[in-house]
Amino acid sequence: MIGRKGFAFVMETRIGLALGGGGARGFAHLGALIALEEARIPLHMIAGTSMGAALGACRALGVDLHKVERLICMLDWNEMLQVTDNTIREVQKIIGRSVVEYMRGSTWKEEEAAPPEIARLNELFRLLTANRDFSDTVLPFAVVAADVETGERVVLDAGKIWRAVTASTAVPGVFAPVAHGDRFLIDGGVVDKLPADVVIEMGATAVIAVDTGAPLTRKVETCLEAILQAQRATSKHLTGLQLDYARARLGGRLVSLHPDVGHIRMFGFEHAEEAIREGKRAVRARLDDIKALCEGRADD
Repeated sequence: MIGRKGFAFVMETRIGLALGGGGARGFAHLGALIALEEARIPLHMIAGTSMGAALGACRALGVDLHKVERLICMLDWNEMLQVTDNTIREVQKIIGRSVVEYMRGSTWKEEEAAPPEIARLNELFRLLTANRDFSDTVLPFAVVAADVETGERVVLDAGKIWRAVTASTAVPGVFAPVAHGDRFLIDGGVVDKLPADVVIEMGATAVIAVDTGAPLTRKVETCLEAILQAQRATSKHLTGLQLDYARARLGGRLVSLHPDVGHIRMFGFEHAEEAIREGKRAVRARLDDIKALCEGRADD
């Protein structure tokens, strides 16, 4: 680019980090964050969906990531969130809960206080973010949720971070939608599994995207498994289209990382250490590409 007086200058590369969902697979985001920090890769903004929002918040607030790693590996997440480690059993619980709601003739909208499962999420993320606001972050940070009634993507970047993270992690059926103003919000992964578009809108000129979405499985033997497979297929294709569009907007300046966590179930929180390790490995395997991206010469 040529300046007003004819001198050539290079526009600073602004690196945006996009962190996706994936439940327990999303612990890989913490490993990626640690490896990026150890490699001194500059980050200028972060956007996260679901688990990516929770862990992205820690980095945006400047929290010691190694302490977060120790905390995550120490906690019994299944016990704390009152979920099993089996996706099929969770779906069966959802069906049972829906039948009860139908028989009672009441809905989650009629509850005056936050349901117990949402209260647990609130307490967890209040602790994890030290009850801080978005205005307290050391990096611009945004959280992606979805409006359960309109299907719209909702980008949250003001107020208490834990409120936004709770909404972004409210997996439909497992957790009740979260009241936010006059909206009811759910897991942002429903509409934006990997928010590269959000960091571009925040001003990123290059993006590192960490994808921990569920892979397709070859073992589909029941109608329920077919429903879950259909959801995975839709999510996979939507994420691919969104990444292609983001890459085109950036002129190819996007590096997508895919930690090897596909075998970890959504609620398989006992694999936290393994997921974190794979996140570190994914960054280190692409470190040359990431450094080239920072210099404005990467093409994924």
